[in-house]
Amino acid sequence: MTQQLAAGRQDPFATKLGWAIFITFFILFFNIINLPRTPLGEREFLQMMHDSMGLIVGVLCWIRVYWFVKGPAPTPPEGVPAASFAFGRMILFVLIFTFAIEFVIGTLYAWGEGRDIVLFGWHVPQMVATTESLRLLSGYPHSALAFYYLMLMSLWMAVGIWQQIKYKAGWRRLFPGELV
Repeated sequence: MTQQLAAGRQDPFATKLGWAIFITFFILFFNIINLPRTPLGEREFLQMMHDSMGLIVGVLCWIRVYWFVKGPAPTPPEGVPAASFAFGRMILFVLIFTFAIEFVIGTLYAWGEGRDIVLFGWHVPQMVATTESLRLLSGYPHSALAFYYLMLMSLWMAVGIWQQIKYKAGWRRLFPGELV
């Protein structure tokens, strides 16, 4: 795309996707924290919410990955060196890509367990056979990637804070929105 954007701004579609991912992931994260603390017989609603929000976050992230590649590229805000800006953007890209991969692995994990995936009451058809090897090969990476994206979030926040302190880049850049 050749659309010209003002320095430090991103296009409206990327802004809307950013907010959608932020809100749905916040709900999913709250669910992730509560699911293991809930007794096994009382998890049905939380599991349905986990599946539903995970599917939504995953699809939104795949769209965002595509838009990172094909959409208009933002330019650094005034005062932020291009290399520092690119470093922060790359961390954000890897974070979004990790969420997208987590979605694929989580889907395979659920199917490997023989569990139905439910999107707010609608059952997603199982596309692979239930096997213990699939459950093991996808379950461990699904858990490990959760720690990886927490590390990426922390790194992204640290870089954003450092850019604010060093370059006065603006605190609002740390939240979804038109400022980048």
